[in-house]
Amino acid sequence: MQMMKWADGGKQKMEWECRMTVDTTPVAQTSQSSASTEELQTQTCGCKGIRFCAMCLSSERVRKLRIEEDKYADFAVFVYSNKLKRAVRTTQLNSTSGLEDIRKVTNELCAGSSESIEMDGLMLVENFLTAEEETDILKMIDKVEWVVSQSGRRKQDFGPKVNFKHRKVKTDNFEGMPEYADFVLEKMRSIDANRLGNYFPYEMCNLEYEEVKKSGIEMHQDDMWIWGNRLISINLINGTVMTLTNESTRQLCYVLMPHRSLLCMADSIRYDWKHGVMPYHVRGRRIALTMREPALAFQEGGQLYEKYGKELIRLGNQRVKLN
Repeated sequence: MQMMKWADGGKQKMEWECRMTVDTTPVAQTSQSSASTEELQTQTCGCKGIRFCAMCLSSERVRKLRIEEDKYADFAVFVYSNKLKRAVRTTQLNSTSGLEDIRKVTNELCAGSSESIEMDGLMLVENFLTAEEETDILKMIDKVEWVVSQSGRRKQDFGPKVNFKHRKVKTDNFEGMPEYADFVLEKMRSIDANRLGNYFPYEMCNLEYEEVKKSGIEMHQDDMWIWGNRLISINLINGTVMTLTNESTRQLCYVLMPHRSLLCMADSIRYDWKHGVMPYHVRGRRIALTMREPALAFQEGGQLYEKYGKELIRLGNQRVKLN
């Protein structure tokens, strides 16, 4: 199988991911939050370190955390325009602006706006899925057991278990990608064969966010040792905002991600910017269907192809039937 090869480099230190089962009952498909405030009082979460959510907000651990000042308060704020294919400077927003304000400013952007920057590697496909296609995918997603994660999220992992710190990979529980992966990948090829047509992921992670849990994901860069150039995120059930920050240029950019849209982050956006989803940008229940492709070293001809890549790519091409 031929794959396009991309630049690779850098590392992110993390330990083995914790996989703790919450329950075995599939979550019913709904656009509403599946957990009430009362239910949260009797649940436990997977947060540790500096991470917290609605379930542990009043815990002793979180109370002892030092609340840092907003490190992005003096960053220049931009909003991405999918029509202009550029990010436009705005003084109407700041580093803690809410979803509704960001949506309003995004919708009002025009070609006459002054300062703007290119967002090299950012691709936003609105209405990537139809309502019917989304419903079908959600039914299949919610057949699979959800596992508690951190910062108020739950997840479903289809991929290798990676020790980022020691750079080791285990495939014991990796049987392949879910059966709906073929539909998603074929749809990507039909949208843009040049940029998305040769996408062959060997990891899919579905992340569930809930407003009532204050779910979010901290500003971060995905690991660059094992994951390749293009990061894919498909937005299900509700829209949100992807926040991007470039600490070297001291710039912050809001990317409004509508319901059923696809976001691809590659090139400069992948390697020079961090990304995250703030809890106050989550409404109701939201699922992010995320995919990652092999890094250059794991592709055919790469130094880790025989050790890890060949088997990972083989497994990434297998499909798991969902009952």
